[in-house]
Amino acid sequence: MQALSTLRSLPFAALATLAAAQTPNNLIALTRNTPMVYQRDHTACTTLAPCLPAGFPAAPPQPYAGGTAWDPVRNAAVISNGFLLAEVDPTTCAYVCPPIPAPTLSPNAMVTGLEFVESLNQIWMIDSFGILYQLQYSCPPTVLTTCNTGLPLTATNATGGLAVDECNGLVFYSYTNWTTGANVIHVASMANPCLTFQLAVPAGCTTSTVPLRGITGLAVDGCRGVLYMTDGIQTIGWNYTVLPGPVVAFGTQSCCLLPMPAGDLMVGLAVRSGRETSTGSVCASGACPLCPMVHTLGNSPNLGNSNFNLRLDQAPTNAFAWCGIGIGPCSAGGPIAVPFCGPLLIGPLAVLLGWNITSGGLPCTGATVFNQPLPMNPTLCGLIASSQCAVICVDPATGAVGYSMSNCISWEVQSN
Repeated sequence: MQALSTLRSLPFAALATLAAAQTPNNLIALTRNTPMVYQRDHTACTTLAPCLPAGFPAAPPQPYAGGTAWDPVRNAAVISNGFLLAEVDPTTCAYVCPPIPAPTLSPNAMVTGLEFVESLNQIWMIDSFGILYQLQYSCPPTVLTTCNTGLPLTATNATGGLAVDECNGLVFYSYTNWTTGANVIHVASMANPCLTFQLAVPAGCTTSTVPLRGITGLAVDGCRGVLYMTDGIQTIGWNYTVLPGPVVAFGTQSCCLLPMPAGDLMVGLAVRSGRETSTGSVCASGACPLCPMVHTLGNSPNLGNSNFNLRLDQAPTNAFAWCGIGIGPCSAGGPIAVPFCGPLLIGPLAVLLGWNITSGGLPCTGATVFNQPLPMNPTLCGLIASSQCAVICVDPATGAVGYSMSNCISWEVQSN
């Protein structure tokens, strides 16, 4: 038991030795006319499966109305049509939080941008009058504080998007002349989000013949340093580097122009966290029945997610379970991990989580959750980890012992 105790005490920061990896940028947004949670792989420039939240109203005709954010704690999209807020599971299309009126200071204000700040468990929101809100996450959310960006609603101008880079402590919001299509990106700090310290004027992609129109949504990948923009149809990724000052140095762009379903438009934009990839199969020996035993991420491995967890489902019931986190991705094979029944597929062990007792009723309905908070530590950005679970079964009648091992999953530490 001393060895297990020692391994459990190793800091998660040991994962800082991992090599950076690239995964597709999955962008997600609410659409205006036929409200759906639309998704695209920006890198491959392909459309992914959408969902239609039941009964969610269309956005008004104002081009700036609406917003989208990604909640990595609940793996759900926070959406607004300008007047309502809701949270939707894009896999099942069920409401995590049903539609409620957005808590704006003025009854005439419309939501124009949304962001989820996981390190604070807050929703940040900007409205058409240029007021920026910090909301404590709950269902419904509650207003903590507001500030005025000084970007008012005029006959031609309004805000249109909001994004927060938690790794670098930056806030981005757009201000657009909706008559001419001229956009300005305002950059502020999270510590003083309404005090702009830099302006940037985005251009359309040189690879696209379609000019950039008014920005309807912003999103950010803080680990990779990419600010994403949409004018409702095209998405543009704008690379940036944070220099001392701070000064944000913008660089190259990537562009994806796809026809929207039924000619619709995106309102808001968010980066959806990448998921795990699975390697290997389940094994069992002795007193452990051969159960399907599925190991997955419980939610998104985002920096600052204090509720990050790993799941084990369809396991033997009333068994002792451990889960190990390794450095690097899962391997394709390896030596049998005696006395267990199969190979240990994770990389060099950094953290050992457990033990937990799997709870359930019928055989193979055992389940447990392993909690592993992720610190807001930018040195972990873009790093690959692997995890695998093991179970020890004891037959209460005979005292016989058995072992079982799950699949291995590889996943990336992210910030979006």
